[in-house]
Amino acid sequence: MGVDFDHAKNPLILQTKMEEVKDYTHTILFQFPKKERYQLCAEIENTVNAALHEIIRFEKKFYKKTTLQEIDIELEYLRVLIRQARREGYISVKRLGVWMSKVDEAGRILGGLVRHFKAVAEAREAAKRK
Repeated sequence: MGVDFDHAKNPLILQTKMEEVKDYTHTILFQFPKKERYQLCAEIENTVNAALHEIIRFEKKFYKKTTLQEIDIELEYLRVLIRQARREGYISVKRLGVWMSKVDEAGRILGGLVRHFKAVAEAREAAKRK
């Protein structure tokens, strides 16, 4: 299931992609050792939920730039946690690749949104100067 990046300015695409990341994450976390379920698993799940929460907040806010930055921070922190899970041997290299590709796809959509809203802001500034 591919995402049409030409329409990345639609925030619902980002929400859909993060829901896919959340579903995949949920599946993977069940395979972690029991001792990690209350530490690393909980932190990963909280980060995914925080990113999804920020995406919903982004859709509802008027001034979106700071919310986009918050989503970007959550995605980067999720990448750090996924790499930590690999270093500790809880996931295979293949699962790391699949998981990261899903997060990276959400990151590319986010990048498209950042570029779109930056262009909109620049156009407004240019219109104000005239």
